[in-house]
Amino acid sequence: MTEGQGNRVYVIGTAGHVDHGKSALVQALSGIDPDRWAEEKARGLTIDLGFAWCELPSGRAVSIVDVPGHERFIKNMLAGVGGINLALLVIAADEGVMPQTREHLDILDLLDIDRGLVALTKTDLVDEEWLALVQEEIVELLEETALAGSLIAPVSALTGDGIEDLRTLIDSLIDDLPPIPDQGRPRMPIDRAFSISGFGAVVTGTLLDGELSVGDPVVIEPGRIECRVRGLQSHEQSLDTAPPGARTAVNLSGVSANDIERGMVLTSPGWLDPTSAVDIRLRAVAGASKPLPHNATRTLHLGADEVQARVRLLEGDLLAPGGSTWAQLRLERPIAAARGDHFVLRSAEATVAGGRIVDTRPRRHHRNDESTLEALQRLLDGSPDDTVLTVLQRMEPVRWSDLLARTELAIDQASAALERQISGGSVVVLDEAGLSDSAVLISDAGMGALTARAKAAVSDYVESYPLRAGLPREDLRSRLKLPQRAFTYLQELMTDSGQLLVRDGSFDLPGRSVALSNEQQAQVDALMLRLRDQGVRPDTDPSLDPDLLEYLEAQRLIVRLKDGVNLERQAYDGMVAETRALLEEQERATLAEVRDRLGTSRKIAQAFLEHLDTNRITRRVGDARVLWRG
Repeated sequence: MTEGQGNRVYVIGTAGHVDHGKSALVQALSGIDPDRWAEEKARGLTIDLGFAWCELPSGRAVSIVDVPGHERFIKNMLAGVGGINLALLVIAADEGVMPQTREHLDILDLLDIDRGLVALTKTDLVDEEWLALVQEEIVELLEETALAGSLIAPVSALTGDGIEDLRTLIDSLIDDLPPIPDQGRPRMPIDRAFSISGFGAVVTGTLLDGELSVGDPVVIEPGRIECRVRGLQSHEQSLDTAPPGARTAVNLSGVSANDIERGMVLTSPGWLDPTSAVDIRLRAVAGASKPLPHNATRTLHLGADEVQARVRLLEGDLLAPGGSTWAQLRLERPIAAARGDHFVLRSAEATVAGGRIVDTRPRRHHRNDESTLEALQRLLDGSPDDTVLTVLQRMEPVRWSDLLARTELAIDQASAALERQISGGSVVVLDEAGLSDSAVLISDAGMGALTARAKAAVSDYVESYPLRAGLPREDLRSRLKLPQRAFTYLQELMTDSGQLLVRDGSFDLPGRSVALSNEQQAQVDALMLRLRDQGVRPDTDPSLDPDLLEYLEAQRLIVRLKDGVNLERQAYDGMVAETRALLEEQERATLAEVRDRLGTSRKIAQAFLEHLDTNRITRRVGDARVLWRG
């Protein structure tokens, strides 16, 4: 096979009622029969998706997705229509507008497919007067849809009349299509998966959002199936690189076709995590038979996937036909979805609503909450700067790599937006090294809230434990849920600005002093007198206030060992000196030898030596101790 050149390829999708001549029209345009299955040929009825391509008068090639028109196969229609650039609405001249014509048009409208034309087929079966009446009916049908004003091309696949004019019309419409976006993150909703002997697994779909090249590592979601691109084809031509927008067949290594299902998504690793909930802008079909209630269960069709979803309306209790609202879908199982994706909701009988995904990692929201609705609106129609800031505020504090994945913007677009937010002071980088993939980010408002939480945590702690030096550093880091580098940066900011101070590894409030009550001072005096009298053989008293003991240790008046052993500081220092002298004299000493040298009990000697080991004064070797020579 010859090497493909990787030019941008647009995709045309058919739509229309059953037996209106969609497949015959595709074959007349392309010379390819899109009906792939024997049952389809036997019944003269398209059941599943069909695929073809043709060359237009300009020399450009276009892909064609042919969808089934029968209402029983509407889910197959939805699996193929999502990735198209130009809609070809097919209406038979002898029957005119029919029920599936209307439903397919509703679906195109909900998916925001606003570029297209109407192929008025089977013109050989009607006279001019009837043809004019049907054309008037079509114009009226399209008036309130995204395809309003679309051109109507009368054709006959049987006689060939109008076919060349239709090719020319398609060519001119494609001239006016916007460029196919390339965000540098290829993904392809899989509509077919099969195996070819000698080659292995092959998947097909319309490639979105980026190029895909032979040798690229890829992942299939949901399921995190890791594999590699072995080969690429489009229009039966081998490619080194498939461009975004192309109908593409991908030969994969490292995976079996049996592990892949329609509806999964092939993509580059590291950014598209499956989700079980999405925030959406939802619009009900104007001709729906009844309102959509809060918490209704409907089938979500996204790309080639379908899953049951519970619809949580975030405004009101009912969505009236033709109305729009904010909602959250809670899904029966995870799906691979991206922000900006369009979708359709169906009941068992009909298409009821559709819209656009605005967040793929939402929290569970309070209903009728104005701040939530405002944030969703910013995500829907805001600039890249608004998107970066809004997503950050929903996740903060967050690593830059995670934020980048969640914005689902092109990398250069998101990076430029973030740099503007940082330079403008709206975003703070919690890392002295500056911005990197692992750097933690927080908004200016979030930073204020974070420092307030830190001060409140320290204040609450010292109020509860007034004799302690403060809230231990690791305890505060754990409460704030910050990685080490980000927490260190926050600590420097708060201590440099005088909001907190650090002493002995704990955070305290500036100006706070520890003062004993008269009762506590009396307890301290009595304890210290007793410990001085007992020297190296203190008794244990479980009734002693642990906070008071911690205070005395912080004041370097006592040393606390395990098992409730407390030594007066002067006695402890003397024991350390004696132990050092013993080990200098004979290099090694057993527990019993240390006990005898100190004149203490075995329990106290053991607790004392373990304390020396922990503080690297001694080191245990077998049953003996030696001096630490670090």
